[in-house]
Order: sequence, then C-alpha cells, then structure tokens
Amino acid sequence: MARELIQTYSDEGDLVWDPFCGSGTIPLESKLLNRNVIAADINPYAYVLTMAKLNAPNTPGAALSNLDFVVQKIKAKSKKINREVPEWVRNFFHEQTLNETLFLISEFFKKRQYFNIGCLLGILHHQRPGFLSYPASHLVPYLRDHKYPRDLYPEAYKYRDPIPRLKAKIDRVLKSPPPKNNGSQCIFKKSATVKYLPDKSVDIVITSPPYMTALDYARDNRLRLWFLGVENYRIVKHKEIRKISSFNEKMKLSLIRIAEALKQNGLCVLVIGDLSKNNKTYNIPEMIQILVREKIKNLSIIEKWTDCLPNQRRTRKNGRATKKETIMVFKRE
Repeated sequence: MARELIQTYSDEGDLVWDPFCGSGTIPLESKLLNRNVIAADINPYAYVLTMAKLNAPNTPGAALSNLDFVVQKIKAKSKKINREVPEWVRNFFHEQTLNETLFLISEFFKKRQYFNIGCLLGILHHQRPGFLSYPASHLVPYLRDHKYPRDLYPEAYKYRDPIPRLKAKIDRVLKSPPPKNNGSQCIFKKSATVKYLPDKSVDIVITSPPYMTALDYARDNRLRLWFLGVENYRIVKHKEIRKISSFNEKMKLSLIRIAEALKQNGLCVLVIGDLSKNNKTYNIPEMIQILVREKIKNLSIIEKWTDCLPNQRRTRKNGRATKKETIMVFKRE
C-alpha cells in the first residue's frame, strides 16, 4: 500500500515528508522509488529503524565486514557491564548474552552503524533459537517461562552468542535490495506538532498518525527502548497521541505544520485506523475532516475511501485492534 500511494500521488525527485514515520516503511519505499525523504518520529526506536532502513549496506558482505572489529574485541571487553541493568531486563537474558549485546550496541553507536543496531534490536526477544532472549513474546516483551519451564527446556536458557545470530539476521534482511543512494534524506527525532521545516518546502506528505489504543508503541517496545538508553518507556509514552481527549489539539497542531510545509497544490495523504475504546467507537477520519474544515483553512479534502482489513492481516486477531483503515487525501490550496 505504501508503494502504491507513493507512485500514485508523487513523482520521481519529489520531496516526501513522513512526520509519523514509525518503522520507516514510507521513507524506505520513497527512497526505492527515487524520491527525496524527510522522516521524523518522537520514538527513539522508530528513529533507529528508519535510519537502519535508509542506510543499509549494498550487500551482506559489506555489512558483515563492519562486524570484524567488534568480533575481535567482544569476548575480551564485554565481561563487565558498565551500565546498571534493572532486574526486569536481566530476567530476559543469560548474563553473558546480555553483556555482549550491550557491548555491541555501544560499539555500533560509536560508529553510527544504525543498520547493525536495527538488526540487533530485531533479534532481541522471541522464543525461537535465532533470537537472543530466553523464550519471550515477539510483539510485547514478556517471558514465556510458564510455557517453556527451565527444567523441561534447559537449552532455551543457555548462553546465546549474538554474533552468529546477528550475521544471520543481516543476511536475511539484505536479501531484499536496499535503496540506492540517490536523492537526499533527513531523519529527525521530532514531534509532528513542532515546526522544524521551512514553509512551502515539501511536495507531499504521506503518513499514518498513531493508532492510539490499537498499538502501544512505547510499552510494546520497552525492552528495545531500554537498550537505546530510555530507562523508563513511559517517558516516550507520555509524548505519544494516546488519549482521545488530547487528540484534536495535537492533530490540529500537526496538520497546521503539515499545511505550512506543503508547497502550493501539494498533497497530504493520511492513513487512519479506526478506534474503539470502552465499548465506544470513534470515527477518527470524520474527526480529522471536521478539524481540517474548521481549523486548517488552506487544506481541502479531494479523496477519501475506507478498506476493511482481513482478520489474518491483523496483529491481534479477533480483538480490539484495527479492523479498517481510511485513506484521506488533502490538497493545499
């Protein structure tokens, strides 16, 4: 869908801005389609993922060669953790695995190797052997020691060497071609409510504002956020658009910034999920349409359609997660 939206509403060489970039899907597809990119998100994990995708090496060999200096140092220098580790984090890992993973993260940050950081965070926790943690949920980090007790699955609680697992992850990721280094790219750790772009500088905005109750971006990534230096995930959660009571005000500010940054006749494409909370359904697309009509005078809607998501595509099946999405296209008059 991201690729289709980019191809339909923009041209090669256009500057595409995604102010809620999340895992970097729109920025990645924009680069693959020879667009210039500006991306931003307030979540540090989203920032790292987007940096990783837009700065991937061309081949697995190029990526793996960057590990050589780490492999030589890791066994000797990672036996002691320089950072205080809370018990809830220690519970997920064998001590040696934890030490070496922290060492890797530190070394990659020193070298600004965001691709390696993204790959390492991608194998941080799960129950499969290729991952680094004890048996744990993949989506929301919690231990699955009741399903996999230590006495019945002792191999699942042994030391797991990060290096071969990271190399395997890199090899899997780079089976798809990375974006070419054509065009410009800028990635920010910024809120969409803050002005950081010049007026009339962007050809098109393609983005998906947070789905509020359907996904809890900070809580669901609290383990990864800790490895990125966020001691308490609630610091990030507090900044997210999570309450319906503050949705209108924060979306109004975000849409004002979007309208300011768009060029004359520039487009804003929003992908909006539905919202149900406390047995009440909120029509978020309608709320945004009213907000634009009443508060953002230089934006007007030109297209709108809704599509239901098949149950098998949804993260939390048969639950309260997003059941349908609406695509809204606005034009700056």
